[in-house]
Amino acid sequence: MKRIALVFGLVVLCLSLLAIAGCGPSKRTAAIPRPEGKLAVAGFTNPTHNWELLAGYLDEEGHPVPDGTLASLDLILLDTLQRHQVFDYITPLAVEQCEDVVVFEESGLPKVSAWKYWLGVGKCIQTDLLLVPQVTNWRERVGSTAGVEDPASVALDFYLIDVKNERMIRSRYEETQESLIENLLTLQKFADRGGKWVTATRLASDGIEEKLMELGL
Repeated sequence: MKRIALVFGLVVLCLSLLAIAGCGPSKRTAAIPRPEGKLAVAGFTNPTHNWELLAGYLDEEGHPVPDGTLASLDLILLDTLQRHQVFDYITPLAVEQCEDVVVFEESGLPKVSAWKYWLGVGKCIQTDLLLVPQVTNWRERVGSTAGVEDPASVALDFYLIDVKNERMIRSRYEETQESLIENLLTLQKFADRGGKWVTATRLASDGIEEKLMELGL
């Protein structure tokens, strides 16, 4: 009985906090000024081996995301840039042409590091800045909006490469959705998501929104 009363009390508290926070999406502003220079945006890639990463390491190698995921993420990325009024950039389709020119691996030669590869892509496309988004973890929700056996989980990396000065900024997004009772710090996200268990695509969309803002985009 005490446990039931405790849970009920927490639920009432959560609903009260939710009412205070409001149900509308929170407004975000860019953390830094918009980077200066010509911008190129690569499409999402999915490193499945550590040598393909620009930074960090994979918990497990050899686990690609489901078919169609990268295309969906690219659409969300471009839509988010448009909503942020970032229009003047070299598109992923144009960047892809240089990706085909600068290859990770050539016959009889050692693998090129991810850093040299993407720097080479930036120089090939003749840009000042190259945004490289990568997805390194993707676990879909098992359950429904009302309840789950396993919540959705994603990990995304965004690298903004300064091609001329050969420098890089990394912004990483990792989230496994938690209930409001598990973590009251998720109150605003809980409100923005309508108090529901969401898909991995929704988590990724929130991550793209947040990290582009963090990079001034």
